[in-house]
Amino acid sequence: MNKQYLWTAAVLTAGVFATTQTFAQVTLNVADNTVVTAINGQEVKNGLLSKPQKTYKLEPGKHVITAKYNRLYELRGDNHDVLRSSNISVPVELADNQTYVLDMLGQPEDYNAAKEYVKQPTLAVLQGKQIIASQKATSSSSSSIFGGLGNALGGVFGGSSKAVEANQQTINALGQSGGAIPAINQPSNQSGNQPVTTVSSTDNLDQFMQLWLRATPAERDKIRQWVQK
Repeated sequence: MNKQYLWTAAVLTAGVFATTQTFAQVTLNVADNTVVTAINGQEVKNGLLSKPQKTYKLEPGKHVITAKYNRLYELRGDNHDVLRSSNISVPVELADNQTYVLDMLGQPEDYNAAKEYVKQPTLAVLQGKQIIASQKATSSSSSSIFGGLGNALGGVFGGSSKAVEANQQTINALGQSGGAIPAINQPSNQSGNQPVTTVSSTDNLDQFMQLWLRATPAERDKIRQWVQK
C-alpha cells in the first residue's frame, strides 16, 4: 500500500478520530494578522458576522496548517487598505499538553514595507520563542482592497478551495517523501472556544450583496472596513 494512500486514508478518517476523543491536549493560539484557512485537508470557515477563530484545540501528533497574512492599515484622509497574502501551508508535529502560537514572522509596521512583505510572508509555529516549524510563501498572489471590492469579497467568500488545495498538496508531498503521519486529526471545538462557522458562502454572499445595495456611501465605507477585519 503506497504512502500517499495512507495519507489520504488518515485524512478521511480524521473526523472519526476527533469525535472519539473527549479532550484535546494541544492548544494552538493564532497571532494577530494571521487567519487559518485549512487544517489537515479540511476548510476552516469564518462566518460573515464573526471574527476569525483565534484558538484551536488539536490532538497531539502531526498536522498540516494553512493560513494567510491579513492586515488592515488605516491611512491618511480616512482611507484604508487591507493586505492579504496567498495561502501558506506548514507541516508540524505538536506535542501532548503543550501550547503553541501560529504567527507570520517579521511583520513590518510600515505600510509600504508591508506591501512588499505580503508577497512572500513566512508562516511559523512557535513554542515560546523557539520556531518549531516554518514555511515561506512560494506565490506572490497577494491582494489589496484598492484592487476593488471584488478582491475584498474574494477574500471572504472565495479562496476556500485554494486553501484546501494548498493544504492537501502539502499532505500529499509529505506522504510521497516518506513523512508518514500516524493520525491526522481535525480541530476539535471544545467548550469555551469559538465554533467554526459552517454557513455556506453562497448564502453569505447573497446576504452581503443585499446589504451592499441598500447601504449609503458612508455605510459602504464602513462595510469595506469591517469585511477586512
